[in-house]
Amino acid sequence: MRQNKMMPTSNRALGKGSILTWLDERIRILLLMPAFIIMVLIFCYPVGYTFYLSVHDWTFFTLTDPPFIGLQHLLNVFQDTSFYMSMFRTAMYVGVGVFLQLFFGFTLALAVNRMKLGHGMATTLLVLPMMVTPVVVGLMWKFILDYNFGIFNYILTLLGFEKLAILSTNSLALPSIIMVDTWQWTSFMFITLLAGLKSLPNEAFEAAKIDGATGWQTIRHVTIPLMKRVIIVSLVLRTAGSIKVFDQIFVLTGGGPGTATETTSILLHRKAFVDFDFGYGSALAIVLTVIVGIICWFAIRSLYSEK
Repeated sequence: MRQNKMMPTSNRALGKGSILTWLDERIRILLLMPAFIIMVLIFCYPVGYTFYLSVHDWTFFTLTDPPFIGLQHLLNVFQDTSFYMSMFRTAMYVGVGVFLQLFFGFTLALAVNRMKLGHGMATTLLVLPMMVTPVVVGLMWKFILDYNFGIFNYILTLLGFEKLAILSTNSLALPSIIMVDTWQWTSFMFITLLAGLKSLPNEAFEAAKIDGATGWQTIRHVTIPLMKRVIIVSLVLRTAGSIKVFDQIFVLTGGGPGTATETTSILLHRKAFVDFDFGYGSALAIVLTVIVGIICWFAIRSLYSEK
């Protein structure tokens, strides 16, 4: 009898709780809705407007009522020799730079992970380059590599060598911006890989030590396989960032000398804001976005296949 009397009370409590839960969920959605709408507008409007520009012949001389040309700008992009040359330079910039960042970042992460004293100080010092904005990094290195007043050429003259016009020589300009990018973003690789090393289980390394594995064998057969996901994520983030880099290259060389350092992002800027061909520039931006998306898709797919 007592149980029967208590059942309606529990049902009422359950019903009251479900109503409160329902209201709580709806209130959360309502409170988040303004921020969500603003984020969608901020994202969707530029993307939609870029697509609109890409299908119109919108130049500096046709600011009003630009003619609709469909996919002609996209076809022009794939028929443009300068696009393929910029893609080649971008591939060199990304491939060499990201590889060097991974190599130096992983080496530094292994060294710092084994340190017993000064671990925090070393980590702080190695992360500092990443904290500087790319524009400031570009200005700093432009002054360091300056032909007349740069400290690099000053050191060369002290050692008895001739000065080098690094940023003004076709064969040296691209390697120099790769070097600057490596100097700054090795810190990113270092901190992400160090975090991955800290999360690895000790049991695997203890087992390798018992089996008599050397340091290199442990790194090759234990550390790298366990770090594979972290390495892939780091590579994807840095590859996407390197492909669309603009400010650092623009400050250092502006795409020069000639077109020696004109990557795809610099070409996009030149077409849109120097030649004022906004339609072509928008089509080029879409192509660049698709390329980055494809790279990220393959990387995510490899992560899930590993899982």
